[in-house]
Amino acid sequence: MRLLIDINVLLDVPLQRPGAPASARLLASCGRQHEGWLAWHSIATVSYLIARQLTAARAREFIRDMLAWAEVANTGRADATAALGLPVRDFEDALQVAAAMACGAQFIVTRNERDFKKSPVPALSPEAFLRQFAARPAGG
Repeated sequence: MRLLIDINVLLDVPLQRPGAPASARLLASCGRQHEGWLAWHSIATVSYLIARQLTAARAREFIRDMLAWAEVANTGRADATAALGLPVRDFEDALQVAAAMACGAQFIVTRNERDFKKSPVPALSPEAFLRQFAARPAGG
């Protein structure tokens, strides 16, 4: 399944936030069971926030590890312009939706599902996604 991973889910793991276990399971499935995709701007934002709370070296290490399994949605001016017209109040969230549409994501995985209620791409929390689409054992 193709997933656009929101910034807040990416930050759970290195910053050890309360949702870290589910986010870690979800991210571990990307590049294996699921395709993990990112919005271009997410990379810079994640790097900045990790460097600010941890270290610049840790931020680069996280980005390097993330880019081993993640694809980056190919977006441009038309996508940014389209984001302005989406029925999503927060512009950064609208950019996430535009990136999800550009890469053909089936879901946006985010910690703020409520802000994506009107998104044309459905949003699920890591926990909800894992409950719905957890890998089933072979023959089970």
